[in-house]
Amino acid sequence: MTSSRPELRIGDKERDLVAAVLQDALAEGRITLEELDQRLDATLRARTYADLDALVADLPVDLPSTALSGARPAPEPRPLGGPGSSPDDRLVLDAGWSSVTRRGRWDVPPFLRLNGAVGSVRLDCLQATPLAPTVDVEIDGGMGHIRIVLPDSWAVNTDRLTSQWGMSSIKVSATPEPGAPLLLLHGSVGWGWLTVRHAGFFDRRRLARQAALGRPHRRALGH
Repeated sequence: MTSSRPELRIGDKERDLVAAVLQDALAEGRITLEELDQRLDATLRARTYADLDALVADLPVDLPSTALSGARPAPEPRPLGGPGSSPDDRLVLDAGWSSVTRRGRWDVPPFLRLNGAVGSVRLDCLQATPLAPTVDVEIDGGMGHIRIVLPDSWAVNTDRLTSQWGMSSIKVSATPEPGAPLLLLHGSVGWGWLTVRHAGFFDRRRLARQAALGRPHRRALGH
């Protein structure tokens, strides 16, 4: 049984579903391309189910708030193996003198090591699937820039992270939402720069467009 809770906060999953519905509406001739762009922008700025309801109220789909049935379930455990499965065999992202990026749809193992060296590391988890409720992340900032981008529901603990002359900018909660993972950061920022944040406007716009263009067939919200 579903219940309408328009005042509740939304996450990236709900924004992606609305983006897909809007693309379907464009393909069916219900809205124009200009309207699609306007509504996608509004989708990225949406914060509650009520905000999303207004964007699809004139379309023949269920309102996002009525599709709400409870908290997201915790991710199902997957068999572990290979890099990242143990503290002695971490998944390593090493920038060296250049840059390295991990983003898109990928599995986040329980153990990682991020080495900034004199380059840059970008760990983008916006479309990632965590394989454990806690992710142990060893930081070696060096003189580089390490950037971590997380979904709204994820959180970070930096109690065991030290710094020499480096700088840290942590803009996420220390407490994850139910079913979401906690990243445990330890090690040293060194002389580098560490940034941990949620998705920005351009991140959300990129994901919304990917979701819209990647779903050519009509689908109902909540399914």
